[in-house]
Formats: sequence, C-alpha cells, structure tokens
Amino acid sequence: MSNGEVTQVIDGDDVLEPLKGTPKNYTLHKTSDLSLKSRAKKQFREKVPIVNWIGGYNNEFAINDFISGITLGLTIIPESIACALLAGLPPFYGLCSVFIGSFIYLVFGTINTVIVGPTSLVALVTIRFTIGKPIEFNFILTFLAGVVELIMGMLQLGFIFEFISMPVIKAFSTATAFLVIESQVKVLLGIKYLVPGFVESIRTLTYKIDEARLGDFCMGAFAIAFLLGFQYLGTIRVSGINKNSKFWNSFLRYLSLCRNTLVVAITSTFAAVWAYCLSEGESLPFRLSRNSVHGLPNFTFPSFYIETEDRSYNFFDILSELNFGIIVIPIIGLMTNISIGKLDPKGLVQSNQELLTLGLCNIVGSGVQSMPVSGAFSRAAISSASGIKTPMANLYSGIIVILALSFLSPYFNFIPESTLAAILVCALFSLIDFKIPIRLWRESKRDFITWVICFLSCVFYGVEVGLFVGITVTVAHLLYLWARPEIEVKIEQIGEMQYISLTPENGIYFPAINYLREKVLKACTHAEFQLPVVIHCHKMNGLDFTAAQGFSKLCGDICSNGQIQLLILYQMNSNFQKFVDIEHNLIFCESEEKLREILLQEQLKNGYIALKDHIRASIDLGYKIDMERLERHD
Repeated sequence: MSNGEVTQVIDGDDVLEPLKGTPKNYTLHKTSDLSLKSRAKKQFREKVPIVNWIGGYNNEFAINDFISGITLGLTIIPESIACALLAGLPPFYGLCSVFIGSFIYLVFGTINTVIVGPTSLVALVTIRFTIGKPIEFNFILTFLAGVVELIMGMLQLGFIFEFISMPVIKAFSTATAFLVIESQVKVLLGIKYLVPGFVESIRTLTYKIDEARLGDFCMGAFAIAFLLGFQYLGTIRVSGINKNSKFWNSFLRYLSLCRNTLVVAITSTFAAVWAYCLSEGESLPFRLSRNSVHGLPNFTFPSFYIETEDRSYNFFDILSELNFGIIVIPIIGLMTNISIGKLDPKGLVQSNQELLTLGLCNIVGSGVQSMPVSGAFSRAAISSASGIKTPMANLYSGIIVILALSFLSPYFNFIPESTLAAILVCALFSLIDFKIPIRLWRESKRDFITWVICFLSCVFYGVEVGLFVGITVTVAHLLYLWARPEIEVKIEQIGEMQYISLTPENGIYFPAINYLREKVLKACTHAEFQLPVVIHCHKMNGLDFTAAQGFSKLCGDICSNGQIQLLILYQMNSNFQKFVDIEHNLIFCESEEKLREILLQEQLKNGYIALKDHIRASIDLGYKIDMERLERHD
C-alpha cells in the first residue's frame, strides 16, 4: 500500500471502500490472514488475562496491591498451616500449597480478590478421601484434581456450575463452616482423634471428653478472644480531621487485618519461652504443631506407585481409593472461586478460565507437595478490606510464604495447635448464615426446602454428598418448571365475541406440551367446545420441534361432535412458526386488528355465544363445576 493509503478491513470480507478522510485509492485486501491473527490475539488475551490489565498498571494500583499482598501473606501463613492440620497433614505442606499457585494465578486468574491457597473447605473434603492412607495420596489427589479441572476447562464445561442455585451455595457454605468448626472443637480441648463424618466425630468426642486438657482450652480461649477483639478493633474510628486521626484509623484497620499473624506470633513466643524454661522431663500443658521438614521443597511430580509396609498401590488402586474425590475437589474449588467472583460489584465470572487456572495451580502445585487449592472466602474478605486492585497481590503473598519457608520453618514448631484451631473457627464463623433460610421460608418455600435438604445432607452424609443432592434438587426443580410452566387461562372478549385465552409465561418444550394441551381441553370442555382458542405467544421464548407438533395435534383435540373450533397462535415468533404443521383450523395472527377480524368472521359464521357466568368463572379461576348440582338448583 502506498503512503497515505488507508483501507477499511472487516473480518471475513473483501472491502473496497476507504475510511473517511483518506485519499480515494481503492485496494482489495483478503482479510483471512488478518482475521486469523485477530482471533489468535483475542484467544491469547482470554487465556492470559494479565495482558489485559498490566498495560494500565499504575502507582496507585501497585501500592494497594503491595499492602494487600503483604497483609494476605501474613494472614495466609497461619491459615494454611491450620488447613494442613485439618487435612491430616504436617504444617509444612500447608505452606507448600501457597506460593506456586499464587504465581500461576497472577498470570492466568480473572478474579481480583482471589488469593490461591489451601482452604478449610477443601481440606475438610480432602481428609474424607485420604484418611488412613499414605501422605502421597494427598499430592496425587492434587494432581488428578488439577487434570480434571484442566479437562473441564478445555471442554468449556464451566456452564455446568450455572445450575448451582444460591440456596445450594448458601446451604453448602453454612454446612461446611459448621462442620469445620465442629472438627476444631476437639483441637481446642486438646483431644486427639481423626475420624470422618459429623456423626462419628460427635460420638468419638463424647467418648473422649474426659481426655480434655485445660492448657489447650485456655490457649484456644485466649486466641479466640484476641481474634474477636482485634476484629472489633477494625471498626473503631478515631474522630477528627487532622493527619493523626487518619494515621490511627489506618493503623487500627491494619492491626485488625493482621490479627491472625499477631495471635500466632504472641502464642508462639509464649510457647517458645515456656519450653525454654522447662526442666528436664517436664512438658508443655498444650499441644504444639510439629513441622518435620524445613526449607523449600524439591520440585518433583508425585509417583503413581506407592509402596508401604502393609501393601503396594498401583495407579488403578490409587484411583479406586480416591474414588469421587478427583471430581468433588474440582467442583468445590471452582464453586468457591465463582462464589467469591459473584461478590464483586460486576459479578461476572469466567468459569472456564477459572477451571483452567485452578487446574494449572493444582497440577504444578503437586510437584511441590501441595494439597488441593482454590480461593477462600476469608482471604477474599481481607483482600477487599485492604483495597486490593489486581491479582498482582498474589505475587507479594507468594514471596512472603517463600521467605517464611526459607527462614522461619523451625519456629513453626512452637505454634500451639489450639491457636490454629481458633483461627479457623473465627474465620468460618461468619459463613454460618441462618438468616437466609428464615428469609426463604417467608418468600419461597421451594427454595427453603432445597436449602434444608442440602444442609442436612452435607452435615450428616458429607459435603460431597450434600453438594450432589443440592445440584440434583436444583436440576429437578428446573425440569419441573420446563414440564409445568406457568400458563394463564381465562375468558377474554373483543367487542361481543368471547374466546379462550392462554398465555404461557416461558418457552414451551416437549415436556410441557401435553400439559398445555390438557389446559386447553379442560377450558374447551367447560365452554362446551363453542369458543375459539387464542394462545398468546409473545412471552414464548423457546419452542422445540416436538412441542410445535403438539400445537398441530391440538387442532384435532379441540374439535368435538362436528364442532370445529379455531386455534389462533397470536404473535408467535416467525422462527417458531415454521415448525408448526398447518391444519385447517389453525391460524397465525400478528396484530390485534387481524385478531378482531378473525373473531368477527367466526361470530358471523357460528352466531354470537355468551358463556354463563359460572362457566366463565370455572375457566378463569380453574375450579371444577358440579353440573348436576347446578341443574338441580335451576
């Protein structure tokens, strides 16, 4: 192209017109190469979201993300250690689960407030599939869960998660928080046991209650009081407009955000000093977490052959032992991320991209002995409160964890287990929401029943069963709505001509067509097959072939004893009309004027018919008429 020559290009077409304001030199361009390049660029931007925002990254964003990242890094250290203990792993593996995922999510993640790492919810489910098994099962579960997430993302299966309704999500999160808090009661009391299931855990706690230790209880009570007090500290506002008041407000807020790190530092220092002062043969009155491995882990993917003193496991044995865990863990992880994303003002979540990202986090994370990871509600709340702007905060939190693994690992041995239990209890207590079922009871009994079924299933049969039951109930509800759509049936009148009016509120698909035909026949029977039928289709947003054929069959249904009733499909979408077979008593009508004309012709042909009031009421209100009683009354 010569200088000054600009040609407009539209994907997939040859364009001859130049852009306005340019010399009129016409040049023909094939745009296939440009379209391919454009599509590749678009795909790259979708799969690597960091390129969409890094160009506009500024100093304000950098400062906010740095503060958020440091705060979250200090928060995630004790939280990840607590999650590791909840999953039955040494504390070290909780920290190994943080840094790799953080760096990956920085590049591929789409939700600003998500900080990837272990969560109490995933840990609680993980232990159900790995309890009593070699520790390697945890890392293999992480790898396989990542593979499943990656495959689901590549197959664009993120739409499946749109079938999870809000009552199911609320019941699931409430039940999970309830179960995690219950599981930490034994730790707060200093009782040691590891059993799956709520009922079995309560039974075991009852048997072992006499083993409770006063030291663990006091340490846990202090930690809970400290955390609640510092959480309240973040709500205090120093009055005044001078610089000091602004500083103190920011200082108090930051202290509140860092309360998990502060309580761990205080109780660990206390434990270390006490341990140093102990005489030989004495022991601390509370249990400490033990960290057998120090430093950064070596990168190596898990082996799919495990040999123990009791038996050996090959790949298929491992799959059999992990069972549905490789499916349940990805579902729970993505559901958590989606729920966090929906709390954003925009509320838009790219579920397929999140699947791909979590898949990469778990697959690569398994190489550094990571447990399954995802976002967490507690971290999302802290990141929002600390002013996070972009996923760049993952970089800083990951660096904090690496420094902790490199230099602070020996000191993790002095963290009291009851302190970590207190952190989980306080973090998850806010997720227990019994206001939503009360509201559902008042406003939607069906959603209330869904909430109750999902909650009880999670508590008594496990969160994975509860989640499956909740999704099943939601899908069954949708199927019911498809099979039994809301259809308004009444008698209407234009001029002096009455007709039977039906208005479907949604689309009509094959499960619902017989239901619609029953509605029409019931109304026609009450009207003694003497009135035309008008189906208002302006709200009908969907129609399949089977349902369309049902409309054609309806033409025969409404003819009785030689009486031929008209079936008028009023304002039906032209794209739907082509599916409907034309019958002699079927008419498509687009305007009210045309409808009036058709009804007038029908009136002239058959004579004017006015239904008695009790017949009209039977159709409008839907009750059954006792004709014998009416005749006796007459």
